[in-house]
Amino acid sequence: MVLELLCNKQLFRNEFLHASYRLLRFCQIFGTVPWEVTLFASGSKPPPRWRIRLLRTGNAVYSLALMVAVIYATVLQHLEFDRHMPFMTRMLYISEYIMENGMVVLMLIGCHYQRHCYRRYCDQLLATANEVSLCGGTVGFHRLETTFNRLLAVVLLFFAGVLTVDFLYNERVFSSFLRSSAVYTLSNMINVLGLLQYAYVLYVVYFFYLDTNQLLTTYTRQLHSDGDTRYVRLVAHDTVLPSGALYDYAYLVDQLRRTHLRLAELLEQLNGCFGLLIVSTATDCFIVLSLQFFAIYLATTVQPWTVTDTYLLVYTVLWIVLHAAKVLLILYPCHLVQRERDRTGPILYRFDPAAHDRALNSALAKFSSQLLHVQGPQTACGVINLQMTLISTMVGALTTYLVILIQFETAISQGQSTGSTNGSSSLTGRGNGTT
Repeated sequence: MVLELLCNKQLFRNEFLHASYRLLRFCQIFGTVPWEVTLFASGSKPPPRWRIRLLRTGNAVYSLALMVAVIYATVLQHLEFDRHMPFMTRMLYISEYIMENGMVVLMLIGCHYQRHCYRRYCDQLLATANEVSLCGGTVGFHRLETTFNRLLAVVLLFFAGVLTVDFLYNERVFSSFLRSSAVYTLSNMINVLGLLQYAYVLYVVYFFYLDTNQLLTTYTRQLHSDGDTRYVRLVAHDTVLPSGALYDYAYLVDQLRRTHLRLAELLEQLNGCFGLLIVSTATDCFIVLSLQFFAIYLATTVQPWTVTDTYLLVYTVLWIVLHAAKVLLILYPCHLVQRERDRTGPILYRFDPAAHDRALNSALAKFSSQLLHVQGPQTACGVINLQMTLISTMVGALTTYLVILIQFETAISQGQSTGSTNGSSSLTGRGNGTT
C-alpha cells in the first residue's frame, strides 16, 4: 500500500511538471515567475547558496529593467500624445497608464514576495490528486496540458499580430514602435501571464471537483444496484470501478469530503493571493474598453479615411478583444469551479437515506453540513464577486460611460465650431472696415 502511494505520488508529480512546463518557462521569460522557483522539492542535493543568490540578483535586475522600460516609455507616450486631448479622454488615458504600470510593478515584485506560494500550492494539488486516485478517480493532467498549451499558443499569436499592426501603424519608425510596444504590449503580456497562472490553478481545482462528483455519482449507482452490477446502465463520464472489489463507501465518502474541503481552502488562498491583481485588471479593462469603444465612435467621423486610420481601427478592435478576453479569463474558470462545486450537494441527496449503514449516513450528514459553509460566490479582496453576472454589470456601466464621453465630445465640437464661426465673422468685419 505504501509503495503504491509513493508510485502514484511520483507519477502525478511528473505529469504535473510536464503539464505546466511551457507556461512556467514563458512566465519566467517575462518575469512573472521567479527564476529559482521549482514547483516541488527536489530529492537531489540543493544548489549552492551563492548560485541561488546570483540567480535572484540577476532576476531582480531583469525585473527592474522591465519596470523601468515600461514606466519610461509611458512617460514619453504621455508627453508626446496626451497633452492636446480633451480633459475627460486625457484623464482616462492617465488612469490607464497608472493601472497598467501598477499591475506591472505588482506582478514583477509580487511574484518574488510570494515565491514560496508556488511550492505550497503544488504540494496541496499533489496531495489532492493522490486522495482522488485512492478513491478510484483518474487525474487527467493531459487535459490540462492540452488546454493551456493551446491557450498559450493563441496568446503568442495574438500578441504577434498586435506587434505587426503596431509596427505598420507607426509607419515603420522603430523608436515609436518600441515605445508603444513597451507601454501597451509588454505590460499587457505580463498581465495576461499573471492571469494565466490564476486560471491554471483554477482549472486544476475544477478537474478535481469534476472527478469528485463523478466518483460520488458512481457510488450512488453502485449502491442502488444492491451489489448486482448487471443491471446498472453506465452513463457518459461515469467512473468505472473494478468489478468484484469491496469498498467501504463510508470511508470513501469521508475521504472525498476532506478533498472537497481542501479544495475550498485552496480556492480561498488562491483568491487572496491574486485578489489585488484581479481587482486591478477588472478596473483597467473597464477603463480601456471605455476608451476603445469611444475611439471606434471617433473613427466613424474621420474624413477622409487613410491607411493609417485602418491600422488604428484594427489595433483598436484587437485591444477590445484582448481586454474582453482578460475579463473572461478571470470569470469563466471561476464559473466552472463554482458550478462544479455546487453540484456536489444535489449528488449527495441521490444516496438512499433508508440504507441501514450508520457509518455511511454519518459521513453523508457530515459532508452535507460542510457544504453549507462553502457555498456562495468567490470574491477578490471582498470587492468583486467573481461571477459571470459581472459581465452584464460592466456592459451597463460601459454603455453609460460611453454616452457621457460622446456628449462631452459633441459639446467640445460644437464649442469649437461656434468659436471658429465667430472668429471668421469678426475677421470679415475688420476686413470690411479696413476696406
